[in-house]
Amino acid sequence: MSHQTGINATSELKEFLARARGGAIRIMKIVIRNEELVLDWYREPVQSWDKDYDQFLLPLLTPQEPCYILYRLDSQNAQGYEWLFIAWSPDQSPVRQKMVYAATRATLKKEFGGGHIKDEIFGTVEDDLCFQGYLRHMSSCSSPAPLTAAEQELQRIKVTEDERRRIGTPTARARVTMEFGLDKRAQTLQGLAFPLQEEAKRALQQLKQRRINYIQLRLDVEKETIELVHTKPTETHELPYRIPTDSPRYHFFIFKHSHQGQLQEALVFIYSMPGYTCSIKERMLYSSCKNRLLDEVERDYQLEVSKKMEIDSGDGLTEDFLYEEVHPMEHTLKQVFSKPRGPGGKRGNKRLIKGAGENGEES
Repeated sequence: MSHQTGINATSELKEFLARARGGAIRIMKIVIRNEELVLDWYREPVQSWDKDYDQFLLPLLTPQEPCYILYRLDSQNAQGYEWLFIAWSPDQSPVRQKMVYAATRATLKKEFGGGHIKDEIFGTVEDDLCFQGYLRHMSSCSSPAPLTAAEQELQRIKVTEDERRRIGTPTARARVTMEFGLDKRAQTLQGLAFPLQEEAKRALQQLKQRRINYIQLRLDVEKETIELVHTKPTETHELPYRIPTDSPRYHFFIFKHSHQGQLQEALVFIYSMPGYTCSIKERMLYSSCKNRLLDEVERDYQLEVSKKMEIDSGDGLTEDFLYEEVHPMEHTLKQVFSKPRGPGGKRGNKRLIKGAGENGEES
């Protein structure tokens, strides 16, 4: 908040401002004289506001003297005509004058009534306040300001959350923990639990019985169900070719491999989302349904998922990659530093050194 100067409007100016708000005045110039706000000049409308603008306003811009200009538009709001509040502070004017006018601006706006002011313009050269300058000002106000990287990320999150709320269905509630640095705050967000279609249920039962080794599922957005795509027999080297490049999918794959000399099987869940080629709606739906699907698979079908992963393409799904994901390399423990042993061989008997007088002899 700027510091107030104690400069107030004269009683004559207050009366004139009240009359001007009724619409009889097009433009008025107000200046500070003898530590008071006074009316310097005014004029009634002749043509439309845009045609009167330059003709009325530009002659009032004195090169070395700041001033305030109130210019009436032809538009109205609930309180009456709308006005432009123009602050003129030319570069050549004394610094003290600039400071006084800047500090008194809020006083005049309050006296006139902020509800009548549609826009506020500040200018130091004539080009700032001419009609074309005002059009540039309006254009800059309507254009979004450049965003920083952090602001772009916040905007993306906001859009995503708005989309989540828009497409949310009253099927479930999920607890989601959002972490900001070291501060964790729990928030309740709308979760999604699309039901499994019958063919998908049968496929999961067959997977449990090891009659099949691969399942691919998709979301039917219109029906709000989880549909079976196919259960083609799949070897590990074929898995990358099962990942679509243009649409998201859920995959269950039994990874057969050898670990420490023993043949083992591990059920791997893969959530594939091909980058940002998919719509926000798809990304949010697949992300929201994922955990509820896994809960149902583990609870109702007693299928233990050894590894859950999210990918954007199948290029890296090699056997070595899956093995390292299922059996992550353990950290090698550092050996405890032990004190080195002393030199070898017999060191001989300890010698007792007696002080003087210990054998009864006087020193």
